[in-house]
Amino acid sequence: MIPKDDLINYVGNVHGRTYEAVERLRDDDVHWRPAPGEFTCGELVSHIANTRLMNLGGILTGEIHYKGHATKPTATAANLRQLALRTGKKTIAGLVDADLERHIPQTNGEPFPAWRRVIGGLIEHEVHHRSQLCEYLRLLGLEPPPLFGLHAEQLPK
Repeated sequence: MIPKDDLINYVGNVHGRTYEAVERLRDDDVHWRPAPGEFTCGELVSHIANTRLMNLGGILTGEIHYKGHATKPTATAANLRQLALRTGKKTIAGLVDADLERHIPQTNGEPFPAWRRVIGGLIEHEVHHRSQLCEYLRLLGLEPPPLFGLHAEQLPK
């Protein structure tokens, strides 16, 4: 098992890389969607933020409550950045106090250690949707952030 502090720092780094993508959104992009039935940029950011809180609740209480991903018609890029920052800080603060070795129920009722929800819910889920957001940025003609400071073309050969 990864030491708790290392896992919490990693989650914070994941959130930071997501924030870099959210930072690139403009107000005109908030309600844009790539195709009918797909998330808008705003809904995607709201989904990421609200699943952070949902997973944190699952870790702390064993209960899962999803607040949804709707965005107000008046939502702005600044609102989305604020939401991403606020939920990131709340999640990290909650993880500091969490007993990650405690067993919590999965959606199918089987218990498993809370740290597994951190890996699946707070890391894998967010990375999946961050990559989706980065593709949205590309479709909007915006440069998505590099994953670890460099784009593939900049890697040493």
